[in-house]
Amino acid sequence: MLTPMRLFLFTLFTMIASCSTAKGPDMVVLTSQSYASAFDAAIQSAKDEGFQPVFLDRRSGTISTKPLIGGSILEPWKPKGSNPRQSLENTLALQRRTARFEFVPVTTQASENDISAQLSGPDLLAPSSIDLTTYEGPVELRVWVFVDRHYTQGKQVSTSSFRGATVSKTLPSDDTWEQIPESFWTPIARDVSKERALLKHVEQSLHQ
Repeated sequence: MLTPMRLFLFTLFTMIASCSTAKGPDMVVLTSQSYASAFDAAIQSAKDEGFQPVFLDRRSGTISTKPLIGGSILEPWKPKGSNPRQSLENTLALQRRTARFEFVPVTTQASENDISAQLSGPDLLAPSSIDLTTYEGPVELRVWVFVDRHYTQGKQVSTSSFRGATVSKTLPSDDTWEQIPESFWTPIARDVSKERALLKHVEQSLHQ
């Protein structure tokens, strides 16, 4: 007979084996005439998924949200994961997600024969000079959802129960130097399923 802990672990591993990436587009291409509607749809899409937009710039086509703590399997009142795997990860560790929408003008791509000796990429430190509110032409929308995981130094979780946990105190080796905080967030991955879900909502709104 399986103990409650073993039964719980068996259920979790079953969910991992059966999970899959959510269906949806990797990007949405729209016209400049529908840019205003798409921008509003992106804001609403973020809100529907539980994200709170905190930075909105229509001229550059950028929307950034406040970090959202992921809901575990045992917390149905919190925003659900984009798939069973994400819900499982939120259960085993404290994680948060931040969404970023970017509207970018579609420029003419260089042909395969047009190869220069030196490759030059975009200037990521300088803002775009294109004003999308007056731009005419196709626009491409992409979404990035970044996943951060919370860590606590010296935390030891009980091997027999998920409830018991102790935190050991780490003494600094040299007080003259800045020490790493005891608790911190670190980026670990992107939530592609959530990205596709957000883009799917925007795409559906534009076709209504």
